Amino acid sequence: MKIGNLEFKPIIENKDLVPTCIYNFVSTWNEEFKNSFLVARIDSEYADGAKLCDKYKIDRKIGFNCLIVECKRNDIIKYCALIVPIGYKYNMGSVVRKHMNSRVVSVAPLDFVLEKTNMEYGSITPIGLPSDWKILVDSLIKEQTNIIIGGGLVNSKISLPTSIFLKLPNVEILEGIAKEIV
Repeated sequence: MKIGNLEFKPIIENKDLVPTCIYNFVSTWNEEFKNSFLVARIDSEYADGAKLCDKYKIDRKIGFNCLIVECKRNDIIKYCALIVPIGYKYNMGSVVRKHMNSRVVSVAPLDFVLEKTNMEYGSITPIGLPSDWKILVDSLIKEQTNIIIGGGLVNSKISLPTSIFLKLPNVEILEGIAKEIV
C-alpha cells in the first residue's frame, strides 16, 4: 500500500524492519488483523513526524507521535504511552494525572524506556509495549481512518487502520491529551 512516497508492506513479511517485540505481538495478537499492520523503510534522518511528512509527502493529519510517561502517587509508579497527532504538544496535566490517579506525571527516564520496550530512541511505538502499560490516545485519532506511527526502529514507520489500532490491548481514548502548539 502506498501512502505519500512510502510503500508499506505487511510486518509479518518484513520482520527485519521492526523489533522482535513488535513482530511477536503482530504475529500472535489477532490472526484476523495481522496483515493490517504494515511497515515501510524510511531514512532515519526523517524519523521525526513533521520531517517524515514533509520528506515523503504524507498528510500530517495521519501521523501520530508516542511518548512514554511515568505516573507517580506515593510509592506507586505506573507507565503509559500518550498518543497525539503530529504538530501537537502532550498535555500531561490534569487529564492524564486524573485518569492515572497520579500526583505527578513526567516523561519516563529514557534508559528505562529503551530497556523495557527494546525499541530505539526516536521511534517508540505503542505496539508491543509491556502488557501492563496503558495506551492513552487523544480523541483526535477518531478523525482518521488510517494512521502512521513509529516502527520501533528509527528506519521504519508503521501504518494501520485506526479501527484496528483502537482495539489494541490497554488502549483508552481521552479528550485533551493533545494540546495545540500556539
